Amino acid sequence: MHVLVDSRSTSSNRFGDTVNTAARMESTGLRNKIHISQETADLLREAGKDHWIVERKDIVVAKGKGALQTYWLNPDEEKPSDETLITSEISGKKEEIKVMPTEPVKPQANQKNQRLIDWNCELLLQNLRKVVARRETEKQLGAASKARRSRSAIEVLEHKMCNPGSALSEVSEIIHLPKFEASTDAVDPKDVDLGPDVASQLRDFVAILSSLYRENSFHCFEHASHVTMSVSKLLSRIVAPDVPEDSGDNDMDAALHDYTYGITSDPLTHFAVVLSALIHDVDHRGVPNFVLGKEDPNLAKVYQNKSIAEQNSIDLAWNALMDPSFADLRACIYNNESELQRFRKLLVNTVLATDIFDKELSALRKNRWNKAFNEEIEESKTDQTDRKATIVIEHLIQASDVSHTMQHWHIYRKWNKKLFLEMYDGFKTGRTDKDPAEGWYNGELWFFDNYVIPLAKKLKDCGVFGVASDEYLGYAVNNRREWEKKGAEIVAQWKEELAEQEQAEK
Repeated sequence: MHVLVDSRSTSSNRFGDTVNTAARMESTGLRNKIHISQETADLLREAGKDHWIVERKDIVVAKGKGALQTYWLNPDEEKPSDETLITSEISGKKEEIKVMPTEPVKPQANQKNQRLIDWNCELLLQNLRKVVARRETEKQLGAASKARRSRSAIEVLEHKMCNPGSALSEVSEIIHLPKFEASTDAVDPKDVDLGPDVASQLRDFVAILSSLYRENSFHCFEHASHVTMSVSKLLSRIVAPDVPEDSGDNDMDAALHDYTYGITSDPLTHFAVVLSALIHDVDHRGVPNFVLGKEDPNLAKVYQNKSIAEQNSIDLAWNALMDPSFADLRACIYNNESELQRFRKLLVNTVLATDIFDKELSALRKNRWNKAFNEEIEESKTDQTDRKATIVIEHLIQASDVSHTMQHWHIYRKWNKKLFLEMYDGFKTGRTDKDPAEGWYNGELWFFDNYVIPLAKKLKDCGVFGVASDEYLGYAVNNRREWEKKGAEIVAQWKEELAEQEQAEK
């Protein structure tokens, strides 16, 4: 049940605004809870019913309005009296003592999340400076003016992209990246001053993304940051081809552009892929899509029961970015329709690539990889290059999403346990019907053999990531070997720890 009261106006504009907010609240509500807006909460407080209101921890994002603080309504909650009777035992004698209520203790800010927000902001700012530097260089070359459009035209296109449930239909077979432009006087990103407004807006946006993540054991803001770190690492370790020693800088840049299918030459691609990693699990509910569809049939209907969590993450993050308060940030990310379209396509393709359990999508990605690297098809050289770039980016995010399986053994163990605990919590609370401990050991072996190791081999086969791909494959093979030897004992230990914990809670 969802309640929304908006007493400000009855004009058509306000009505549309109210309907938009109510629709977003309805799609993000929880079963058997009454979800109310800030306006409704304010009216209840004026009526002396503030004890009925419970602040919702996660933030709702509505198109055109950004982040909204909403509340749960609990009308059965009794109003606390000015004094409370408690039973105390003093000197072996029971007596009633009157205690005046005290102010509730405010929880301390999550310091880990604050550090992660700081780190992500700095990483995105570095990439954003490169985007602006590239744009300034293009202005010097006279290339940027050809594509520049009015801000109003961009806003029209932004509005068209805010259509819930459209992301899956937007997946592109080929995303066209910019052609290489030689420059003898490129702008240094270190000399770019984004200004305090852009930096402040970026921080607010990342903070909103952080608040949109739920407190899951695995699918949380820390996981998103871990994936972002892996994406950034792989992008930074793209290797240069062999070129003659007497080659000039432009020759080197041109060779690198061709060798990496244009990925290295477009800072906007880097920014979009890094941001995709940060948003890819926004509002994850801690259960697989097939369970999410049963728990939230309205959400399943919006997304036609396909990639529900991933499409929801895209829509929430995109609508947050489209808030008017982030206008300067958006203008910094893209300043023409071509850049906006490329940015959107990269976000959609990259985030949806993290849905690895949809058989139809997996088959389409496999087919795209074969077209790019294993089959001879008739198409232009530009299309061939951009096709390879598109599928390499998708595999880059997939590898980063499970990068814990391709890192040191202790990192793999840490995140594997987090995922196990998240799945066990779903079982314990009745959201899923299978105890994950029953098949976890063999399931991990299957995952290594059928997904992780083949994926690491593709990173190597595409030829872009050099020694980094060898490193990822080596760790994957080693972790698989260690898990085969120790995994059964580790799962048994987890089960014992959970049993002791549950016994202590009784």
